[in-house]
Amino acid sequence: MVRMTCYTAAYRGILRPGNEIEEMVWLTHADRHRVSPVDQLIFDHLRGTALMR
Repeated sequence: MVRMTCYTAAYRGILRPGNEIEEMVWLTHADRHRVSPVDQLIFDHLRGTALMR
């Protein structure tokens, strides 16, 4: 069982990795193959609700 909580927020500024985060990338549904199975479910849900391209 996996439990995830996802958040959205309005943000102004420049996003940068810090502390334990080594890299940040912007993913679209076309990148679905790059993420874990549970994230693939989230990507599908976000695309189905038009929150992801």
